[in-house]
Amino acid sequence: MIRHSSGLVHAVMPSTLLDSLRIPDQPVLTAESSGISFTVAVDAASGIGTGISASDRARTLRVLADPRTTCADLVRPGHVLPIRCSGDESVEMRLWERALRLVTDSGYPPVAVAARLIDDAGEPLDAASAASFALWHGLPVDPVLGP
Repeated sequence: MIRHSSGLVHAVMPSTLLDSLRIPDQPVLTAESSGISFTVAVDAASGIGTGISASDRARTLRVLADPRTTCADLVRPGHVLPIRCSGDESVEMRLWERALRLVTDSGYPPVAVAARLIDDAGEPLDAASAASFALWHGLPVDPVLGP
């Protein structure tokens, strides 16, 4: 995920879980709002080095997905960037909510991991290139979500 992405690793999570872990929203100026509900970045409080390595971020993601995790198990700021999802079924689902639904419908804890795929020049992949990437790496492609 790190090698083929921008390096930003997101943990897509429901608001209720983020609130229970006391992970606050990342303040942004109205003019800078991207429409994505980022929160303050986190790291696991134990079992990691600097937090930036792929293994450290994987550990942090496992901690976020563990139902026994409490706010004391995380430190802020960190290297994993949670994204807040409302969980409101009446609102049109964004990519983030659809990813979270795919994970939970598959029986996993409510934490979807996401990163933006990029090409060798550092530009985001378009849908066709992302589908080719998935095929090359043997990854499934969801007909609604894409790769």
